Amino acid sequence: MKAQSIQLERMHNDEHFQFHTEFIALLNRTGASQLKVEALFEAYMTFYKRADAALKKILKSELTKEIQKADKRRDNAFLGLLKKHRICLKHFQPEVQQAAEKLSIPLNTYGNLARKSLNKQSSAVYNLMQELRGAYAEALFTAGLQEWADELETANNDFMDLYRKRQDETSQKPNLKLFQERKNMDKAYRQLIQHLNAHLLLEGAPLYVDFINSLNTLTNKYKTLMAQRAGKAKAKRQRASLLPPEGV
Repeated sequence: MKAQSIQLERMHNDEHFQFHTEFIALLNRTGASQLKVEALFEAYMTFYKRADAALKKILKSELTKEIQKADKRRDNAFLGLLKKHRICLKHFQPEVQQAAEKLSIPLNTYGNLARKSLNKQSSAVYNLMQELRGAYAEALFTAGLQEWADELETANNDFMDLYRKRQDETSQKPNLKLFQERKNMDKAYRQLIQHLNAHLLLEGAPLYVDFINSLNTLTNKYKTLMAQRAGKAKAKRQRASLLPPEGV
Protein backbone atom coordinates (compact mmCIF):
# COMPACT_ATOMS: atom_id res chain seq x y z
CA MET A 1 0.00 0.00 0.00
CA LYS A 2 1.18 3.53 -0.83
CA ALA A 3 -0.09 6.92 -1.94
CA GLN A 4 -1.16 6.83 -5.57
CA SER A 5 0.49 9.09 -8.11
CA ILE A 6 -1.49 11.52 -10.25
CA GLN A 7 -0.57 13.54 -13.34
CA LEU A 8 -0.89 17.00 -11.83
CA GLU A 9 0.45 18.67 -14.96
CA ARG A 10 -2.65 17.51 -16.89
CA MET A 11 -5.02 19.37 -14.60
CA HIS A 12 -6.66 22.64 -15.53
CA ASN A 13 -5.61 25.55 -13.33
CA ASP A 14 -8.79 25.63 -11.26
CA GLU A 15 -8.95 21.89 -10.59
CA HIS A 16 -5.19 21.78 -9.95
CA PHE A 17 -5.42 24.41 -7.25
CA GLN A 18 -8.53 22.81 -5.77
CA PHE A 19 -6.77 19.45 -5.53
CA HIS A 20 -3.94 21.01 -3.55
CA THR A 21 -6.41 22.89 -1.37
CA GLU A 22 -8.22 19.67 -0.50
CA PHE A 23 -4.91 17.93 0.14
CA ILE A 24 -3.93 20.66 2.61
CA ALA A 25 -7.27 20.34 4.42
CA LEU A 26 -6.76 16.58 4.60
CA LEU A 27 -3.24 16.88 5.98
CA ASN A 28 -4.24 19.54 8.48
CA ARG A 29 -6.91 17.25 9.90
CA THR A 30 -4.24 14.70 10.79
CA GLY A 31 -1.50 17.24 11.49
CA ALA A 32 1.87 17.70 9.81
CA SER A 33 3.65 17.20 13.13
CA GLN A 34 1.81 13.95 13.74
CA LEU A 35 2.85 12.73 10.31
CA LYS A 36 6.44 13.99 10.86
CA VAL A 37 6.51 16.19 7.75
CA GLU A 38 6.41 19.66 9.32
CA ALA A 39 9.43 21.10 7.47
CA LEU A 40 8.34 19.70 4.13
CA PHE A 41 4.79 20.92 4.65
CA GLU A 42 6.00 24.42 5.51
CA ALA A 43 8.07 24.57 2.30
CA TYR A 44 5.12 23.24 0.31
CA MET A 45 2.81 25.89 1.76
CA THR A 46 5.18 28.63 0.57
CA PHE A 47 4.74 27.46 -3.01
CA TYR A 48 1.00 26.99 -2.51
CA LYS A 49 0.60 30.62 -1.42
CA ARG A 50 2.65 31.86 -4.36
CA ALA A 51 0.59 29.76 -6.78
CA ASP A 52 -2.56 31.16 -5.17
CA ALA A 53 -1.37 34.72 -5.75
CA ALA A 54 -0.42 33.94 -9.37
CA LEU A 55 -3.79 32.33 -10.09
CA LYS A 56 -5.70 35.20 -8.52
CA LYS A 57 -3.75 37.65 -10.64
CA ILE A 58 -4.88 35.90 -13.80
CA LEU A 59 -8.49 35.49 -12.69
CA LYS A 60 -8.78 39.05 -11.41
CA SER A 61 -7.14 40.71 -14.39
CA GLU A 62 -9.19 43.71 -15.44
CA LEU A 63 -8.72 42.54 -19.01
CA THR A 64 -10.28 39.12 -18.49
CA LYS A 65 -13.89 40.27 -18.91
CA GLU A 66 -12.92 42.37 -21.92
CA ILE A 67 -11.23 39.34 -23.47
CA GLN A 68 -14.33 37.23 -22.89
CA LYS A 69 -16.50 39.87 -24.58
CA ALA A 70 -14.06 40.15 -27.49
CA ASP A 71 -14.07 36.38 -27.93
CA LYS A 72 -17.88 36.30 -27.97
CA ARG A 73 -17.94 39.09 -30.56
CA ARG A 74 -15.47 37.13 -32.69
CA ASP A 75 -17.55 33.94 -32.39
CA ASN A 76 -20.70 35.83 -33.39
CA ALA A 77 -18.94 37.34 -36.40
CA PHE A 78 -17.70 33.96 -37.58
CA LEU A 79 -21.05 32.23 -37.06
CA GLY A 80 -22.79 35.13 -38.80
CA LEU A 81 -20.44 34.74 -41.75
CA LEU A 82 -21.26 31.02 -41.96
CA LYS A 83 -25.00 31.68 -41.77
CA LYS A 84 -24.85 34.31 -44.51
CA HIS A 85 -22.71 31.97 -46.60
CA ARG A 86 -25.28 29.17 -46.33
CA ILE A 87 -28.00 31.55 -47.52
CA CYS A 88 -25.83 32.54 -50.50
CA LEU A 89 -25.48 28.88 -51.48
CA LYS A 90 -29.23 28.94 -52.26
CA HIS A 91 -29.25 32.43 -53.78
CA PHE A 92 -31.49 33.01 -56.80
CA GLN A 93 -28.63 34.69 -58.70
CA PRO A 94 -26.33 32.03 -60.19
CA GLU A 95 -23.20 34.16 -59.87
CA VAL A 96 -23.80 34.64 -56.14
CA GLN A 97 -24.43 30.92 -55.71
CA GLN A 98 -21.24 30.07 -57.61
CA ALA A 99 -19.23 32.54 -55.51
CA ALA A 100 -20.60 30.98 -52.34
CA GLU A 101 -19.69 27.51 -53.60
CA LYS A 102 -16.14 28.70 -54.19
CA LEU A 103 -16.00 30.16 -50.67
CA SER A 104 -17.02 26.74 -49.33
CA ILE A 105 -13.47 25.56 -49.99
CA PRO A 106 -11.68 27.69 -47.34
CA LEU A 107 -14.65 27.73 -44.96
CA ASN A 108 -14.95 23.95 -44.94
CA THR A 109 -11.18 23.57 -44.67
CA TYR A 110 -11.00 25.61 -41.47
CA GLY A 111 -14.20 24.20 -40.00
CA ASN A 112 -16.04 25.69 -37.03
CA LEU A 113 -13.43 28.09 -35.62
CA ALA A 114 -15.72 29.03 -32.73
CA ARG A 115 -15.00 25.61 -31.20
CA LYS A 116 -11.24 26.08 -31.10
CA SER A 117 -9.22 27.24 -28.10
CA LEU A 118 -8.57 30.99 -27.87
CA ASN A 119 -5.06 30.96 -29.32
CA LYS A 120 -5.82 28.40 -32.03
CA GLN A 121 -8.89 30.37 -33.03
CA SER A 122 -6.85 33.58 -33.32
CA SER A 123 -4.30 32.03 -35.69
CA ALA A 124 -6.98 30.16 -37.65
CA VAL A 125 -9.05 33.31 -38.21
CA TYR A 126 -5.92 35.17 -39.29
CA ASN A 127 -5.05 32.44 -41.82
CA LEU A 128 -8.63 32.25 -43.08
CA MET A 129 -8.69 36.00 -43.64
CA GLN A 130 -5.47 35.82 -45.65
CA GLU A 131 -7.20 33.41 -48.01
CA LEU A 132 -10.44 35.39 -48.18
CA ARG A 133 -8.54 38.59 -48.93
CA GLY A 134 -6.33 36.81 -51.46
CA ALA A 135 -7.43 34.02 -53.78
CA TYR A 136 -11.09 34.30 -52.75
CA ALA A 137 -11.43 38.09 -52.71
CA GLU A 138 -13.57 38.19 -55.86
CA ALA A 139 -15.88 35.46 -54.61
CA LEU A 140 -16.19 37.27 -51.28
CA PHE A 141 -17.20 40.46 -53.09
CA THR A 142 -19.68 38.72 -55.42
CA ALA A 143 -21.35 36.90 -52.53
CA GLY A 144 -21.63 40.17 -50.62
CA LEU A 145 -19.82 38.86 -47.54
CA GLN A 146 -17.19 41.60 -47.18
CA GLU A 147 -18.93 43.25 -44.22
CA TRP A 148 -19.00 40.00 -42.26
CA ALA A 149 -15.38 39.32 -43.17
CA ASP A 150 -14.45 42.85 -42.08
CA GLU A 151 -16.23 42.36 -38.76
CA LEU A 152 -14.54 39.00 -38.19
CA GLU A 153 -11.10 40.41 -38.96
CA THR A 154 -11.63 43.45 -36.72
CA ALA A 155 -12.98 41.32 -33.88
CA ASN A 156 -10.02 38.97 -34.16
CA ASN A 157 -7.50 41.82 -34.14
CA ASP A 158 -9.18 43.41 -31.13
CA PHE A 159 -9.15 40.08 -29.30
CA MET A 160 -5.45 39.52 -30.00
CA ASP A 161 -4.59 43.03 -28.81
CA LEU A 162 -6.38 42.44 -25.50
CA TYR A 163 -4.84 38.99 -25.09
CA ARG A 164 -1.33 40.35 -25.66
CA LYS A 165 -2.01 43.13 -23.15
CA ARG A 166 -2.95 40.59 -20.51
CA GLN A 167 0.15 38.53 -21.27
CA ASP A 168 2.29 41.65 -20.88
CA GLU A 169 0.52 42.47 -17.63
CA THR A 170 1.22 39.00 -16.27
CA SER A 171 4.84 38.91 -17.43
CA GLN A 172 5.59 42.07 -15.44
CA LYS A 173 5.47 39.86 -12.31
CA PRO A 174 8.00 37.11 -13.20
CA ASN A 175 7.97 35.69 -9.66
CA LEU A 176 4.25 35.04 -9.93
CA LYS A 177 4.15 33.14 -13.20
CA LEU A 178 1.59 30.47 -12.59
CA PHE A 179 3.25 27.82 -14.73
CA GLN A 180 6.46 27.92 -12.72
CA GLU A 181 4.65 28.16 -9.41
CA ARG A 182 2.60 25.10 -10.31
CA LYS A 183 5.79 23.16 -11.03
CA ASN A 184 7.33 24.24 -7.73
CA MET A 185 4.22 23.31 -5.77
CA ASP A 186 3.90 19.94 -7.50
CA LYS A 187 7.55 19.13 -6.78
CA ALA A 188 7.08 19.99 -3.10
CA TYR A 189 3.90 17.90 -3.02
CA ARG A 190 5.68 14.85 -4.45
CA GLN A 191 8.48 15.20 -1.91
CA LEU A 192 5.85 15.18 0.82
CA ILE A 193 4.25 12.06 -0.64
CA GLN A 194 7.62 10.28 -0.85
CA HIS A 195 8.22 10.89 2.84
CA LEU A 196 4.71 9.80 3.78
CA ASN A 197 5.12 6.60 1.78
CA ALA A 198 8.46 5.97 3.48
CA HIS A 199 6.95 6.47 6.95
CA LEU A 200 4.11 4.13 6.03
CA LEU A 201 6.58 1.47 4.85
CA LEU A 202 8.90 1.77 7.85
CA GLU A 203 6.37 2.30 10.62
CA GLY A 204 3.07 1.00 9.27
CA ALA A 205 1.26 2.96 11.97
CA PRO A 206 -2.55 3.21 11.68
CA LEU A 207 -2.12 6.99 11.48
CA TYR A 208 -0.33 6.68 8.12
CA VAL A 209 -2.64 3.96 6.86
CA ASP A 210 -5.72 6.09 7.51
CA PHE A 211 -4.14 9.19 5.96
CA ILE A 212 -2.95 7.39 2.82
CA ASN A 213 -6.36 5.79 2.37
CA SER A 214 -8.02 9.20 2.54
CA LEU A 215 -5.45 10.68 0.18
CA ASN A 216 -6.00 7.90 -2.34
CA THR A 217 -9.74 8.55 -2.22
CA LEU A 218 -9.05 12.20 -3.02
CA THR A 219 -6.61 11.25 -5.79
CA ASN A 220 -9.09 8.84 -7.37
CA LYS A 221 -11.75 11.54 -7.37
CA TYR A 222 -9.55 13.84 -9.45
CA LYS A 223 -8.39 11.03 -11.71
CA THR A 224 -12.04 10.34 -12.46
CA LEU A 225 -12.71 14.02 -13.18
CA MET A 226 -9.78 14.18 -15.60
CA ALA A 227 -10.84 10.95 -17.31
CA GLN A 228 -14.39 12.26 -17.73
CA ARG A 229 -13.11 15.54 -19.15
CA ALA A 230 -10.82 13.70 -21.57
CA GLY A 231 -13.71 11.46 -22.61
CA LYS A 232 -15.99 14.41 -23.29
CA ALA A 233 -13.28 16.16 -25.31
CA LYS A 234 -12.69 13.03 -27.39
CA ALA A 235 -16.42 12.59 -28.01
CA LYS A 236 -16.69 16.22 -29.05
CA ARG A 237 -13.83 15.82 -31.54
CA GLN A 238 -15.43 12.69 -32.94
CA ARG A 239 -18.79 14.44 -33.36
CA ALA A 240 -17.10 17.37 -35.08
CA SER A 241 -15.35 15.02 -37.50
CA LEU A 242 -18.71 13.51 -38.47
CA LEU A 243 -20.36 16.86 -39.24
CA PRO A 244 -21.10 17.39 -42.95
CA PRO A 245 -19.24 20.23 -44.67
CA GLU A 246 -20.88 23.63 -44.44
CA GLY A 247 -23.44 24.13 -47.15
CA VAL A 248 -24.17 20.43 -47.70
